[in-house]
Amino acid sequence: MDSVDFSPPLRSKQDSKMGLEQLGLGHQMMRYCLIAFNIVFFVAGFGLMVVAAAGLTWMDGVFDFSRSDIPVSQILLLVVGLIICVVTVVGCYGAEKDNVYLLKAYAGFLIILLLLTLIGGILAFKMKNQIRSRIQEDLMDFLKGWKPANRKAFDLAQKKLQCCGVDNYTEWENSGFPQQSSNGSSTLSVPGSCCIRALVEFDLAAPNDTCGANLGNDTTVAQKINTEGCLNKLESGVKSHIATVAVLGILLLFVQVIGIIFACLLARGIQNYQYSLIA
Repeated sequence: MDSVDFSPPLRSKQDSKMGLEQLGLGHQMMRYCLIAFNIVFFVAGFGLMVVAAAGLTWMDGVFDFSRSDIPVSQILLLVVGLIICVVTVVGCYGAEKDNVYLLKAYAGFLIILLLLTLIGGILAFKMKNQIRSRIQEDLMDFLKGWKPANRKAFDLAQKKLQCCGVDNYTEWENSGFPQQSSNGSSTLSVPGSCCIRALVEFDLAAPNDTCGANLGNDTTVAQKINTEGCLNKLESGVKSHIATVAVLGILLLFVQVIGIIFACLLARGIQNYQYSLIA
């Protein structure tokens, strides 16, 4: 006598997929919302990469005189932006295919990124109040210890930012830069990178300091050189960059939290359905 098989019929992958598509409107909405948030997340991550690249371009060589790790932070932002773009692709694919494992991996990556974003924000907030003092200290040390062999770093900063000295151009008088003399008395001289037309005329490889020599108390100083110090310009540039990153960081935090919630709910719904097939 043949035995009777009371086990439920096996369902093919196609049947399971059709069943997942029939989970309901709520499931479909969560899936599409997660995909939509991932698109926003991708744009934010790409924007972070653009901001980091722009920051690296602006800072290229400008901080060579400094012991500061500010340029390194831009490389880290570039890497984080790239990771975000990759993670969003995983999230979109997992949502589209209703893949529980990819959704869980995606949620895990978001949690890690969320913690890193929070830590980075706290460190950036603490560093913000120290930026001016750190840059000022490095500038003054470099200016006082000025030597022809290592002048390129400061020359590049003064040429690129169109500034002179730390707080103002007169600080070169007490620096290591050789001061010219006229009629037996010393007169203020500054590097050629301070000159008004240094941006287009000053050659870093073959520096010419003629236009900055023997300034003295000449009333036409402002017509010859840039009189504003480099400290304010460096501080303003860095803080402006940090503010842009902060705005993107807030957007990323919001999207990350929403993404984690949707990914977890979507994965849970799929798992509940799969368990119902077994029961």
